[in-house]
Amino acid sequence: MKKKKFLSCVVVFAVVISLCLGGCSTGVASTDSTTRMVTNSEGTEIEIPAQITKAAPAIGAFAQMTEIVGGPGMIAAAATDNISDYFKTVFPDYLESNPSNYDTGSIEGVIASGAQVIYGPDSVYSDEQIAQLEQANIPFITINNIKNVEGMCESFMIIGEIFGDDGVKRAQGFVDYYQGNIEKAKKLTAKVEAANKVTIMSLRYAGGAYSTINGQDICNEYFESAGGINVAKDYTNTSSGTGLSVNTEQIVTWNPQVIMAFTQSAKDAILSDPTLADVAAVKNQKVYVCPYGVYNWSVRSGEGAMLPLWLGTIMYPDLFADTDMKQTVSDFFKNYYAYDISPEEITKVLAGSSK
Repeated sequence: MKKKKFLSCVVVFAVVISLCLGGCSTGVASTDSTTRMVTNSEGTEIEIPAQITKAAPAIGAFAQMTEIVGGPGMIAAAATDNISDYFKTVFPDYLESNPSNYDTGSIEGVIASGAQVIYGPDSVYSDEQIAQLEQANIPFITINNIKNVEGMCESFMIIGEIFGDDGVKRAQGFVDYYQGNIEKAKKLTAKVEAANKVTIMSLRYAGGAYSTINGQDICNEYFESAGGINVAKDYTNTSSGTGLSVNTEQIVTWNPQVIMAFTQSAKDAILSDPTLADVAAVKNQKVYVCPYGVYNWSVRSGEGAMLPLWLGTIMYPDLFADTDMKQTVSDFFKNYYAYDISPEEITKVLAGSSK
């Protein structure tokens, strides 16, 4: 009896060990399958849920990119001031995924939205706010490098990684398109001699004052890839709101051949300003409003991928004769927004008046 009892104990012990090992193994597999790691722009690995279905892009431009690489219905909270009515028209899923209009400017709103992850520049939040997100078990993915084309491409890829393998594929496809347009513009203007390059500048107008951008702005890369010379490239001055404040005397001295106005109101101000009447761009009616779809093309925007081509068509129409911007916009909206844009809408986008 004792021998049989001993053998029974051995069998039971073996079964218990087997179950324990199996349970432990199952537990690890379960943890691994429910979370994964994503590397932020600073090189730090952050643990996030394995499958993301509710995300909170912290800045406006990233809402657009979330729709492109994450797919429809993923935005649970957003920088609502930058979500235009046209954004909602192009992405009707947004109204369904964020019906309560939760704003990423409110940590309480982000938590209430049920977002599984939030991402953007770390300057958007204080340490205390990030701690609040961590306490709510909402990982914050820092994406700081958004000042140039290379950084934007890296940012798109990080957003892609947040949404898994399919997101990475979509992000890579978009990056290829983005970089491809820049290379196309460079190739078409490669033979333009320095002395013949068109001079250009960007101008905003607000509160009765002008501001511009220098070589540190991402738009300068678009200017140069399209064969333009930014007259304000080396300009520095006290920042006034967004951009660098600049007076009309300086603009007259630079005498740009082309001016890209940030808005229609800025264009109106420029054309009606008597102190700018002798500037080449004004005299020759070469003042254009930057295109605007669901976001302005000249800032940290996915639609900036089209800006080098548009700039080329206005600075070197002969070299870009085969570039049909209406078709470019149509293809972009269909391929990356899954939206069939109408001819009337295309006209508004290219005129910067779709907002």
